[in-house]
Amino acid sequence: MKVFMRKLLGNNHLFCIFAAFLSVFAADIAAWAQAKEDPLDRLFTIQAIKVDETASRASEARRVALAKAELMAYEKLLVKLTQPEGRAKLPTMSAREVQAMISGIEVVEEQSSSRRYLATLDVRFEPGVVSQFLAQYNVPHVLGTGRGILVVHGHSRGLQDILWEADATLEAAREQVDWLNRIRQYVFPRGEMAERAMLTYEEVAHLEARDVLTLARRYDVRSALIIASRWHTAGPDGAVLDYRFLNTDGDITGEGRIRNAASEEAAIAAMYAEALEQIDSAWRAQLLVDTGQGGVLDVMVSSTELATYNQVLSRLDDVSLVSDVEQLQIGLPFSQLRFRYTGREDQLVLALRYAGLVLSPYGESQLLALRGDDVDD
Repeated sequence: MKVFMRKLLGNNHLFCIFAAFLSVFAADIAAWAQAKEDPLDRLFTIQAIKVDETASRASEARRVALAKAELMAYEKLLVKLTQPEGRAKLPTMSAREVQAMISGIEVVEEQSSSRRYLATLDVRFEPGVVSQFLAQYNVPHVLGTGRGILVVHGHSRGLQDILWEADATLEAAREQVDWLNRIRQYVFPRGEMAERAMLTYEEVAHLEARDVLTLARRYDVRSALIIASRWHTAGPDGAVLDYRFLNTDGDITGEGRIRNAASEEAAIAAMYAEALEQIDSAWRAQLLVDTGQGGVLDVMVSSTELATYNQVLSRLDDVSLVSDVEQLQIGLPFSQLRFRYTGREDQLVLALRYAGLVLSPYGESQLLALRGDDVDD
């Protein structure tokens, strides 16, 4: 590196090229930093809490509704961040104690009359305060969000096979499920003509992943939840829903049968809830972090291609275990970063892998790079 820098300073033409590279590099990094959403903020925000309260006055109805929304959001946050055995260690919290953990409430939509208040609210919790509370009771919790995942569901009812067709029962069932307040960020395909030509019902029914993953890239995600279900209306067990699913991350698979549901819609909603809980539990088990541990790590990152370097920075910013990223040295062919991390180093390596990054030995240092099969086009 020293030899390279001496040659650079002695060659005016090369120096001008390198200076131009650095100016573009710095501008790109600044834009990237401003554009990124704080992953901790996303993780510690509970969205779309719905309240409907009636009281003698609208102001009283609003006060009661907001208090209930805070408690509902707290319960959802614990389910999102911790495993059941961890939640069992926690004491019952008062409304005032829960309120002390909240950093803000956003009113997404509201209506009120003289005695009634209806609203949809997003409740944000302060990550540091919540983490400190959980650590006090030795409850490990998630500090990283899973990446986006495309949901593709093929459903059969009698002689009808449904994948791209509009179906009121499927739409109503999806409305019953909380897709937002999860570790993963679930998206559904729009059903454009090119997508319909790309993927058939038979592929989904057999949980074939290849074309589904190709479709997922259209939505800037690299994994998919593939579900195949069949509704039986006659049989020894009455009306039942049989289902199988595959989550392409880690090849998480499952199957089940929903019995005694009030309707097909209720059975499908129960199926979604069971599949999502299995996926969330698997991710929580791997991403739970002991906040009492951590460290500082210096890594080398290839900077010969600016786009690739920025992808690494962008992915690193998605890892909530990582903070205080500092550029120690910018150069060619490598730049050097330093960052703090929470948890054990093996937990960091796992979290990096889920973000599409790989950490490997490189001489006396370590090299941080994109996973070979996970490079943006």
